Amino acid sequence: MKLSELERGQKAIIKEINLPEELKQRLHSMGLVKDELIHICRVGFLKGSFYVKFVSDSCIIISKNEADHIEVELLKKGHQYRWGQKRFADNCMSCCGDNVD
Repeated sequence: MKLSELERGQKAIIKEINLPEELKQRLHSMGLVKDELIHICRVGFLKGSFYVKFVSDSCIIISKNEADHIEVELLKKGHQYRWGQKRFADNCMSCCGDNVD
């Protein structure tokens, strides 16, 4: 499934980033890496942008074009993250101010 197919509030694990190397490196430097647990805390108008939150409590905004090239595995509700007790903070003040959990 592509990251661009996710809805607000869904959590997923990044499986593959299929972008040109330069853009891939820029996203890596912001924390968007393979096997990272992410949370979609907001979706822009007409799904034109995606507000992606990381377990580290940082948040980035990526375009639909970038999101179309990122493969993710959707986590089902109640799914236990397999790499330990990583959790999201109670709110997402860094990008949208909404309560995400």
